[in-house]
Amino acid sequence: MRRRAVGIQWCPPPFLFRNREAVISQRRKRYIRDRLNIFIFLLPTIFFVFVFIAFPIGYSAYLSLTEYNYARDPAPKFIGFRGYIYTLFHDVFFHDALLNQVKFAIPYFIATFTFSLGLAILINELVFGTRFFQVLFYLPMIIPLSLVGIIFAWVLAPDIGIFDHILRWMGIKNWNIDWFGNPYTAIYCLAIARSWKMIGFTLIIFLAGLQAIPKELREAAKVDGANFLQEIFKVVLPNLKPYLLIGGIWILINSIKTFELPAVVTEGGPGTSTLTLYLYSWKLAFERLDMGRASQVAYITATIILVLSWVLNRIFRPETARRA
Repeated sequence: MRRRAVGIQWCPPPFLFRNREAVISQRRKRYIRDRLNIFIFLLPTIFFVFVFIAFPIGYSAYLSLTEYNYARDPAPKFIGFRGYIYTLFHDVFFHDALLNQVKFAIPYFIATFTFSLGLAILINELVFGTRFFQVLFYLPMIIPLSLVGIIFAWVLAPDIGIFDHILRWMGIKNWNIDWFGNPYTAIYCLAIARSWKMIGFTLIIFLAGLQAIPKELREAAKVDGANFLQEIFKVVLPNLKPYLLIGGIWILINSIKTFELPAVVTEGGPGTSTLTLYLYSWKLAFERLDMGRASQVAYITATIILVLSWVLNRIFRPETARRA
């Protein structure tokens, strides 16, 4: 009879298991050490975000649901959304501030967006001097907004202001107007002053987008017989939509977050003609000491910014630009 061959099973020696366990343990220690190093380096940032961003946002959200005058009340009194209802439907000063914000935001957004885009297109067409004009239009960005307000208050002064002096030199004597003292013109003068300062930033954004568009696209359009305006509307603007979105959201946020100029130049006057939402929130918090109402106005303002940003995102969708 044949004997069946008995297979011999190979077993690795014990030192291989020990080496494998040592390698796994070493990798685990290295992983823990790397994660610990990352956490240590991120710890200052985490501390800053929690203390100066997350905690104030959370606490102010709680205060917006309370009734709390920190000079009179020992602790916030929870009232839920009743404060929001009162602010939205019964607060006359909030209604004035909201209307003034609309009067400020619409001309500011239109002027800043169109002028920065138009200037960017013109500068992009230059053969020489592009860098000079970039610096020239960006210079107002380094000036603080409070100083911009003082400059425009002097330029638009009724008696010694440069603007009224030019009007008188042109023979328009009836236009000697106190521009910031007139309730019908003050808010629009603030919009012009802020737009003058902020145009440079969005101009740089739009110019970067224009320079990123391949020249072959415009050359192909010229070959097909397109003129300059057709190139801009059919080729340039569709490919510029991601940059238009970034610049538009930046302009939108600045059109709503308006505090320095009315605080320095007009203090919300004359009357309430330049009382903006941010200035009203500040006055509630630090003049009337009503932190609950101030937080409500601040969160309503933030909600307006988020909704309008969503609308802009729908208008200048990046995926539309990629298809174009």
